[in-house]
Amino acid sequence: MSGNPSQRYARQLPVWGEQRQRRLARSTVLVGGVGGLGATVAQLLARAGVGRLYLVDDGRVDWPDLNRQTLYGEGDIGRAKLSVAAERLAAINSTVEVIPLTGRIDEAFALPAGIEVVADCLDNWPSRFALHRAAPVGVWFVHGAVQGEQGQVLTLKVGASQPLARIFAGLAQPPGSLPVTPDGAAIIAGLMTNEIFAVLGDAPKLLDRILVVGLGDLHSAFLEV
Repeated sequence: MSGNPSQRYARQLPVWGEQRQRRLARSTVLVGGVGGLGATVAQLLARAGVGRLYLVDDGRVDWPDLNRQTLYGEGDIGRAKLSVAAERLAAINSTVEVIPLTGRIDEAFALPAGIEVVADCLDNWPSRFALHRAAPVGVWFVHGAVQGEQGQVLTLKVGASQPLARIFAGLAQPPGSLPVTPDGAAIIAGLMTNEIFAVLGDAPKLLDRILVVGLGDLHSAFLEV
């Protein structure tokens, strides 16, 4: 049972209207990485009524994931994240077409046709750069990252903006696992989703500029790229 759209979306329709809701229902978004950021971004997009949602991940649920990866629980330990995520998102909103894509995001990765927005929710720079390189000209690319008490969000338009690898050239991947708190992942994922909604409404707020958020004292800054 999918429910009546006017009932399901009754709380958001007064904010952005039926035309924008219909636009969202026609949209196609790819979420790269269904971990700390991606699990929440995908969930928020599904709850809002995005039409088609591609998910890419090759990981399995582990105990350290449970502090922030909101689609998973203790009973999912050892299961493929894509399988669990697809099940949970279908249970949240059966009107959303969820398409899991198993595999690593590397130089051989290719985006399916028809994607309008790519959400970069990955946790390492080589995969982020490969994801951006795989995106065709004209696709929107919303990048997010969080580490410790700092997070960032950036929007690029492929072919018009600088490549992600040029903007963050020279950054080394820190050794080991990145420190992430539940609230930090949720805040940055929420900001990413807010920007995806803006992009789909043809009004991006972070095009070619990085919003940097200090989560410890809630300071923020914009950096032009």
